[in-house]
Amino acid sequence: MMRPDRDGYAEKDPTAMAKTAEEPQPWTVPTASVSLGGGPARTCRVSRESDGTLRLDLTGFAMIGVDVTLLWTQNGAGFSIEGTVVPPPADGVPGVYMRVDTNVGAVDRRRFRRVSVQVPVVLILPSGQMFPGLAIDLSLGGARVIVDLDVDDLGEDALLDMVDGLAPGQSVTLEMLLPDGPADLTCHVRGSDELGDVRLVFVDVAAEVRARLDAFQKTQ
Repeated sequence: MMRPDRDGYAEKDPTAMAKTAEEPQPWTVPTASVSLGGGPARTCRVSRESDGTLRLDLTGFAMIGVDVTLLWTQNGAGFSIEGTVVPPPADGVPGVYMRVDTNVGAVDRRRFRRVSVQVPVVLILPSGQMFPGLAIDLSLGGARVIVDLDVDDLGEDALLDMVDGLAPGQSVTLEMLLPDGPADLTCHVRGSDELGDVRLVFVDVAAEVRARLDAFQKTQ
C-alpha cells in the first residue's frame, strides 16, 4: 500500500507491510544438531536430495527405521523436525538419509527471541563438577554461556573434565540466577566455539520456568 507524503511523493505504509513466515531449511545453515533414536546429539551438515529426503553428513551406521530429531538455528530462530532413517540411494553420497515424517512445511517453528544479557550461572557437568560463568545470549530455547576460566582452583584436571563434559551432545544442568530467583535448566550441549564458550539447548523446560524466562526477556 502506498500513500503520499507531505511533499506529494508516494511512500510505503509501514502498517501495510505483510509479515511473511520464514521457510525453515536446515540445508541452508552451516550445521544442525541431530539425535538418532533418542541418543546423544551430534553436529552435522544437512543437504536436501531431489526426492525430498535429507542427507546428514554423518559417519557410521544408522539402522533403517530409527527415529531422527533434527534441531537447527536459522536467522536467530530455533526449528526442529522429526523423521526416520531411510535406506541410502544406490548411487548416493555416503551419509545417513532421513525422510521427514510429514513434510518440511510442518516443521516445528520455535521462533525464540534472543536477547543479549549478563546473567550469572553455574554449569554442572555430568561428573558433578561445577563451573561459574555468565549467560550472554538467552532465548526460551537455549543460551550461550561463557565459563569463568580465571577462578583460582581451576586446575588441569578440571579443564579436562570441562572439555569432556561440554562436548556436543552431553547433558548438563544450568543454574541461572534470574532477578526473581534461581532457575534450574536441563540442557544439551549444542557446540563450543572455544574452551569455556558453549551453546546450550534447553530440554523439557517446566512451564513455570519458561514463564519466568519469558518475563525476564521482556525486560531486556
